[in-house]
Amino acid sequence: AFLFTLGLFTICTFGFNLFTGKVCYVFERDLDYLVDVGVIWLGNLVGTLVSGWALLATRVGPVLAEKAAVVCATKLGDSLLSIFILAIFCNIMIFIGVDGYNKNPHEAGKYLSMFMAIMVFILCGFEHCIANMFYFTVGGVWGGKALLYLAVMTLGNAVGGLIIPLCRKAFANT
Repeated sequence: AFLFTLGLFTICTFGFNLFTGKVCYVFERDLDYLVDVGVIWLGNLVGTLVSGWALLATRVGPVLAEKAAVVCATKLGDSLLSIFILAIFCNIMIFIGVDGYNKNPHEAGKYLSMFMAIMVFILCGFEHCIANMFYFTVGGVWGGKALLYLAVMTLGNAVGGLIIPLCRKAFANT
């Protein structure tokens, strides 16, 4: 869980784009931003496919594939409602981590919010659509069912990422 945070740390520190972080701000930006978020999702898909295939071509590929297949079987054996709810909770945590990094005035607070939020989502088993693109690639489970589950995860991540911003906006106007 701690090591997974390295990915978000890298993304936030270097200003890279991750769908689950960017989708949280669609109502704070113009309509063009929504198109950007779609392009970011596609870019994240390409990145996970390429990195997954690259790892499969290494000596650690077979071991990773075996472990990823087990993880994927659990995910794809779950109900769509469960996947949707777990994806919502995932992106609530992603929002807390990303927004904490962006808005916390204290340097330590930026990193603490990011690390704690990501560790919670990993340890709780929440569903992250981009991470699952990677797992589906390494686990070799791409197909109609995986695409359906990925769509549900993506929708759940979008909903989860918007809950706090929309609540904050609603309560700021009252």
